[in-house]
Amino acid sequence: MLDRRLFLGAAGAALLPALSGPALAQTDWPARPVTVVVPYPPAGSVDLVARAIGEPMTRALGQPVVVENRGGSGGSVAAQAVALADPDAYRLVLGTQQTHGTNEAIYPSLPYRAIDSFVPICQVCTVPHALVVKKTLPVATATELVALLKREPGKLNYGSTGIGSSSHLACELFKIKAGVEAQHVPYRGGGPLAQDLMAGVVDFGFIAVANIRGQLEGGMVRALAIASSRRVPLMPDIPTLAEAGVPDVDADAWFAYFAPAKTPADRVARLAAAIEGALTADAVRETFDRNAVVARFRPTAEMPDFVAAEVKKWAEVVRLANLVEAK
Repeated sequence: MLDRRLFLGAAGAALLPALSGPALAQTDWPARPVTVVVPYPPAGSVDLVARAIGEPMTRALGQPVVVENRGGSGGSVAAQAVALADPDAYRLVLGTQQTHGTNEAIYPSLPYRAIDSFVPICQVCTVPHALVVKKTLPVATATELVALLKREPGKLNYGSTGIGSSSHLACELFKIKAGVEAQHVPYRGGGPLAQDLMAGVVDFGFIAVANIRGQLEGGMVRALAIASSRRVPLMPDIPTLAEAGVPDVDADAWFAYFAPAKTPADRVARLAAAIEGALTADAVRETFDRNAVVARFRPTAEMPDFVAAEVKKWAEVVRLANLVEAK
């Protein structure tokens, strides 16, 4: 009887290059740690979400999921780094509505594009923003604030967490929909904005619920409405802006994972499954609840249309607010 090893020797040798190339790489992925780049400094909402999800992702993938903080230029530095990375699914970015919704409208020379430069994996959550006023401002509802702004156009000021941030664009959208004017005072993050709202330095602002929750519970500032399509479970008594008489101001921040363009579909699918599973972990739920983050899984198939709609929506807000940076 012929030795099957001898019979298959030549054929096997011919097959080895094919099996050691892309086909083998697909079955062995991941063979090393996966890095998730966070476009902002440590301890912020995006960082907390990435680290919370990273642990159950590690168990699902069988390789460490490493979080790398790389801030700068409204998240553009990190997004560009991942856009230029090898499309092997070993380097991802936890993007936001800033990195993948508003930046390319504000910065025409941005070296990446939210749609063409990435493969979207999935959305994981939203971060609702509250319309908050200083304690001494003589208004009790969003409708009363609009009336005051119309009586005194341009006299009140509003704070944001920075030019082009979700906080800033939320207020610009509010101004457009309500037909009001106010002066912008940008801050470097939610903490300083919350402090100056408490001190009465700024009159109002849109700020992530997580950044102002303690001050609201302590009665140091007041929330008039939520800039979301639905009420926040942690603050069920606060109406949405639509309920308060100012419709079409849906300005949730959102976080979603992206890989470089041309990343293989099977790796994207495996990542999406690992991330979806991670959202059910008790530790992830507890982190989300503690930081007023709302879990919202949006699958890969829905992401292209969602991102395209966000880019279009915020480009119009940027145009109307005249926020485009000169080239």
